Amino acid sequence: MTNKIEKIMNKTMYGILFLIPLLILPQEVKVIPYNILKYVTLLICGLILLILLILKRKELKFDLIDKTLIAFYILIVISTIFSIDIKKSILGERNRFEGLLTFTVYFLTYYCAKYYFKYHKKLIIYAIIVICITSIIGILQYYNIFPLYYLFDAFHIPYFPGFASSTFGNTNFFGSFLSMAVSFMMALYIIKGKKLYLIVSYLSFYMIILTMTRSSWIGVAFASIFGLIYVIKNRNKEIIKRTLHIIIGFVIIFITILNTPDSITNNLPNYSKMMSLDNRLEVINNELKATIKTGNVEEDFGSGRIGIWKMVLTVTAMHPLLGTGPDTLAKSLLYNLPDVTINFIETTNTYIDKAHNEYLQIAATIGIPALIVYLAFLAQILSKQKNMFQDNSTFILVIPIISYLVQAFFNISTIGVAPIFWMLLGMVQNSKFKNELLQQKLLEN
Repeated sequence: MTNKIEKIMNKTMYGILFLIPLLILPQEVKVIPYNILKYVTLLICGLILLILLILKRKELKFDLIDKTLIAFYILIVISTIFSIDIKKSILGERNRFEGLLTFTVYFLTYYCAKYYFKYHKKLIIYAIIVICITSIIGILQYYNIFPLYYLFDAFHIPYFPGFASSTFGNTNFFGSFLSMAVSFMMALYIIKGKKLYLIVSYLSFYMIILTMTRSSWIGVAFASIFGLIYVIKNRNKEIIKRTLHIIIGFVIIFITILNTPDSITNNLPNYSKMMSLDNRLEVINNELKATIKTGNVEEDFGSGRIGIWKMVLTVTAMHPLLGTGPDTLAKSLLYNLPDVTINFIETTNTYIDKAHNEYLQIAATIGIPALIVYLAFLAQILSKQKNMFQDNSTFILVIPIISYLVQAFFNISTIGVAPIFWMLLGMVQNSKFKNELLQQKLLEN
C-alpha cells in the first residue's frame, strides 16, 4: 500500500513539473483567464497530494525547516482571515491565482518532494522536452511565425506581435522559467559534458534573450558566478573546456541576435522591431541616461518598478503585521493610495496587481513577520547546501534555485513557474533522491 501511494504521489509531482508549464489558453482570448488550466490542474494535483499525505499521516515528520514553513503558512492563513477581500485571498487575483489555496499546494509539493520524490531515469529527458517545446514556441512567437497566429487572423482575434511568452502568458513569467532552465542545463553540461545538454542550454539561452526580461538575465548572471566558482574549485581540463563551450556559444548567440540582418527580419510576417534586442538595449540605455540627467529613479528606471516599489512600501507601512491579504495588492493600492495609484495607472498604462518583487509582495500582502519567516526558511535550506561545490547533484539543484531567487527581486511569482521552484527546494533536501541521482551515469564525469 505504501509503495502504491508513493508511486501515485510521484506521478502527481511529475505532472506538476512537466505538465503545468505547458498548459495555457491563448492570452488573446479575453473571456476565460489564460492561466485557468494551470490553476485547475495545480489544485487537482494538490488535492491528490493532500489525500495521499493524509493516508500516510502516521509516518509524517517535520524538521526545523518544515516547522518554519508551517509558521509561514499559519501567518498566511491569519492574513487571509483578516484580508480586505477574503474571497480573493483564498482564490487569488484573476490570472494570478496565488491565494491561500495555491500557497497550500506549493507547500504540499515542497513537502512531498522533500520526503517522497524519487529519481526516474527519464527525469532529465522530460525536462529537456518541456524546455525545448516552450523555447521553440517562444521563438516562433517572437518572429511571428507561430502557427496559431494564422488561426487568430482568420477569426479576427487580436494578438501582440513579437510577444514571446510561450505557454506562460507573459514574457516575464517565461523569463523566470528560463532563468532556472538555462542554469540547470549549464550545470548539467559542465558536469556531464553531454552535447545534448549544451544544445538545450544554447536553445534556452537564445530564448531567454528574446524574452527581453532583464530580471531573468540577472538571475542567470548570478547563477553563472556560482558556476564559475564550481569550475575554479573543481578545475580540470574537461570542465574548463565545457565552460568555454558555454561562454563562447552564449556570446555568439547574443551577437547574432543583436545583429540579425534586416534581410531576414523584413521577410518575416509582422516582425516587430520594437521587440528586438537592439531596441531593448536602447531602452535600457535611455533609462540610464534619463535617470542620470533628472535624478528621478522612480519614473525613469526599471520600467516603473521603482515607482511601484515605493507605493508597495507605503502600503506595507500601513499594514505591517498581517498585510492586506494574499494576492490583494491591486485592491490594497486603490484603497490605501487611490490618487497615487490612479495617477500611476493613467501615466504608465500599467495595472498593478503584483509588486514586481516577490519579497515586497509578501511583506505588503501577508506582512513583514511573514517575510522574515520566509527568508529564514530559505536561509535554513541554503545554509545546508555548503557542499554544493563538491557534490554534483547538490550543485545541479542549487544553481537554478539561486537564479530564481535573484530574478525574484525584480519579477513576480506565477503558478506556471513557482511550483517548480518549490519542488527544487524540496528535492535539494532529499538525500535519497540526490543519492539516486549520483548513482546514475548521468552525473559521471
